[in-house]
Amino acid sequence: MNALYNVLPDSFEEQLETENLLLRPYREGDENDFMRLLQESASSLSPTFSERLARVRMLEDARVQVRQLRTAWDNRRMFDFGVWLKKEEKYIGDVTLKNLNHRIPKAEIGLYFTNWPETRSYALEALQKVVSFAFDTLHLNKVYIRCCASSVFYGELAQDCGFRQEGLLRSDHRGVDADGLLDVMYYGMTRQDYELSQDEAKKGSATSVA
Repeated sequence: MNALYNVLPDSFEEQLETENLLLRPYREGDENDFMRLLQESASSLSPTFSERLARVRMLEDARVQVRQLRTAWDNRRMFDFGVWLKKEEKYIGDVTLKNLNHRIPKAEIGLYFTNWPETRSYALEALQKVVSFAFDTLHLNKVYIRCCASSVFYGELAQDCGFRQEGLLRSDHRGVDADGLLDVMYYGMTRQDYELSQDEAKKGSATSVA
């Protein structure tokens, strides 16, 4: 068992809600939507989800993947949220906490959304909610996002969410279908960054009320 399991809370609410979105773990019956969105978002899946795209070629692959994601959630190895529009009950994206490191503790966030950039505001809304889940519920001390050149728009999204650009690692990743090595940009948010942003938001609310 991953040692991180011992530092996580015993229980917590799996389903997250925002003004417009419902975020929850995948379950049986999600495989059709899961596969469709992977196919629609293929160009934005590298480097974080390129292996997932390579694994899911047919519907049965998607069905197996959905089951494995549920198992990973139950074992607390990874927390993968499917994202649905609440009113339309339409599946539009995925935000995942993965590569959990219990010593810090920290985790990587990966995400992809359909119909980019039309869904950008929803992606930001979902990312903010998962960041809050990471710090307030899982009590992590850091989260980070990796982006290669083809998905730099997610890096811009991360910065809008409060992540800081921490540096460029050259020739740091090889995509599943890539011949060459890819440069990867890192964006990070520490607990101090998060708490400061929360304090500033509260002060802003208090000022507007006054």
